[in-house]
Order: sequence, then C-alpha cells, then structure tokens
Amino acid sequence: MDEKVLRELRERRKAALEAADALVQTAEKEARGLTPEEDKSVTDYLAEAERIKGELEAADRARAARNAIDDAKRASVPEVVRPVTETPVAPETRERVPAIQVSEPGGRAYEKGDAFGAIVAARLQFAGYEHEKAKSWARTMFGESSPQCRALTQSTFTAGGALIPENFVGTEFIELLRAQARVRAAGARQVTLTNGSFTVPKVTGGGTGYWVPNEGDFVAPSQQTFGQLKLVEKKYMSIVPISNDLRRNASMDAIRIVRDDITRVAANDEDIAFLKGTGLVGQPKGAYNWIPAAGKANSAGTALANIRTDIRTALNRLDTANAPNIRRAWFMHSRPANYMGWELVDGNSNLVFPQMQNTTGATLSGSPVYRDNNILLTLGSGAQTEIYYLEMSECFIGDSLELEIEIIENMVYETAAGTLRSGVTRDESGVRLIRKTDFGMRHTESGFVLEAVTY
Repeated sequence: MDEKVLRELRERRKAALEAADALVQTAEKEARGLTPEEDKSVTDYLAEAERIKGELEAADRARAARNAIDDAKRASVPEVVRPVTETPVAPETRERVPAIQVSEPGGRAYEKGDAFGAIVAARLQFAGYEHEKAKSWARTMFGESSPQCRALTQSTFTAGGALIPENFVGTEFIELLRAQARVRAAGARQVTLTNGSFTVPKVTGGGTGYWVPNEGDFVAPSQQTFGQLKLVEKKYMSIVPISNDLRRNASMDAIRIVRDDITRVAANDEDIAFLKGTGLVGQPKGAYNWIPAAGKANSAGTALANIRTDIRTALNRLDTANAPNIRRAWFMHSRPANYMGWELVDGNSNLVFPQMQNTTGATLSGSPVYRDNNILLTLGSGAQTEIYYLEMSECFIGDSLELEIEIIENMVYETAAGTLRSGVTRDESGVRLIRKTDFGMRHTESGFVLEAVTY
C-alpha cells in the first residue's frame, strides 16, 4: 500500500474521531446526555475509526513482512560443507564390511539426522547377518518416538518450545465480558452537584378553582404545597493493588488494562444503581425505588395479547399521569427483547415487532429500546426480569466530580480481611477510581416498571 493511500486512511480516521468528539463536547457543554441519533452517530464514527485502524495495522504488518522477505533475499547462504573423504585404500587391502540397510516398511522414513545416526550405530553394533536385529534396534533408538534423537520442535516446551518468546500483539487484549451501561446514554438530565448537593423546589399539590353559580357565593380558598428534590453525592470507589515489578516488566501496559476494566465496572455499577439502587448505605436511589407501587405491575403473560396489554399498561401509566413525552425510553434485558423481535408472530406468522431485532436502534411504541443486561434475569421465582419505561427528561443524574483515576505510588491499603499492607515494603502501587454521583426523578409518575416478566 503506497504512502498516499496510507495518508488518506490516517486523515479519514482523524476526521471520524474529531466528528465523534465534537458530538460529545456539544452534549457536555449543554449539560445533557447524547440523544439517540447522536449516540448512533458517535458509535458509527468510532466503528469507522476502528476499522481504518485495522487497515493501517494490516498495512504495517505487510510492510514489515516485505522488509523481512527482502532482507532474506539479500542474505548470503553458505554452501553445504562436504565431509573430507578418507585417503583411498586399495580395494584388495580394504576390509569388507557387510552393508546394513536400515529402513521401515510402508514408505515411512526417518528424519535425515535420525537415519544417519541409525546407520552408523547399527554398523558398530551388529554384523551383516543381523540385518533384522539392526532394523529393530534402530527403529527403537532412532525412530519417530525416540527420546534420544527426536528432532527439536517448538510444540514441546522441553524440546525447544522454551526458546520461543511470547508474542503479545501490541494493543490487543482479551477483556472480561461485561454488560453495557445504558441510563446515561438514554438522555437523562445531567446536573452538577455544587458542594456535594443539588436542590430543586417542586410543587407537590396545586390550587383548586370553582364555578360560581351566583354573585356573592362563597368560594373556598386554596393554596399550593411545595417540596424539594435533593440530590446528594454518593461516593463510589475501586482500588486495585498492583505489583511494581508487573508494571515494569509487563510487555503490555498493565496499568491501562486495569484502568479500562475498573472503568467498565464503575459504569455498570452506576447503571445498576440508577435503575434499582436502594438509596441506603451510600448508594443512589434508583428509578425502581422512586416509582411508587401504583407505577408497577406484573406482566400479563407471554402470549401476543398479553404483551400488547403490558405495553398498553406502561403507556397508560405515563399518559394518564400527564407525564411529558420528550425522551421516553424502554430498558430491558436482551432476553425479552429477543423474544419480542424473533418469537412473537401474528395469525399469519408475520413478526409483530421486527424492529426489536436490532441490537441498537430498536424502538417500541415510538420510543428507543435500550438492551441493558444489568437488569437481572433471576428475580421472583428465579427466571423473572423487569422492563422499565421512563421519561428521561424527568430523570436527573448529578455529578460532583468527573471520573477520577490515579496511580498511588507505594500505597498503604487494607485488605477485605482488615489487614493493612504497605506498598513500600511489598513494592506495590495502587490504581484508584473515584466517582461521586446521585440519581433522582422530578416526578415519580414519569416512570413505570413491568415486573415478573418471563418472556
């Protein structure tokens, strides 16, 4: 691949990353999450950048292979050293040694080194009339399974494999499979927790009015009642001790691997808390516990008519409560999403919700569907799950601190058993992650939870 094409690929990758970054910066400046369209665009840009990166890496490997081939062609190869022949001896004075042939039936042949060793050793050990003994002995001592003269191979550690260095591919690493966090991506309102809190006054009860039939009739006065929605920061931490020897000697960036993993852990734990956090022991209060009992109902069943009833129940809950319809979203595990997309058919065997087959971009009743495998499948009797229907413009995510990750040299830390350990004496450091956040809802009527879902 010529340099012009490589330069064009680099420019296209740079443009894709800049476009994705621009969308994210716009959302951050407006203190909001990405809209579904923006989220899809960012995902597409990143996928394009990753694809181009793969092309560039493949081109680099091809170039390295070409250089290696050219170097091999230019290298001089010495002639095979021929053994020095013995001084000729007159035929009449030469002792006749019976020739011993060492071979195997069936066309199987020894390796060159093995055959030579077998012939020489057999000549020294057996007479000419012991041809069969020589063959049997040579097969045992110098055959394919011989422990003495087997060829060195890389597939056996003690027979040469120990000489092969580990070849870790530069940036590739097989990470642990984890679910994807969805609540932030769905467009919840993101606000800043100033000095650790955020308070919004709200009307909890409205005034009343009356039709007056006659002039001078008494009209009972009324007044509003008020309350507050208050978010208070909840601290989340993750600490991973790491040996300094590992940091120094690892062929891959060990710190980067740890950082990426605990970042994904934090995102999933946050997602779980935003959906079903208890609000106790330092945890945010999730949507499930904000929504009152009137906003929850059990699934009607697994048949098409039952699922249509479930959807209608969710829609009626928000519509009859006059909840806004700005950024409504569904959250469900991939199991019910796959069932609705691939199993539900009408009387003519036509798929009822074919749009649910999309892992991204799926919609239901005009609202986006987010597959969130942080929602458990083991609720109730052990095989039940939940489906959430939320108006995201009514959901607040408060952050008082950007995600903070730092390396603490020679850290002193406490184990789960309560033992203090010194990073100085153990030559260890630590990677620490801190997130301070909280979750709340403007109106608890702006959400619905479908429970006991078995499809």
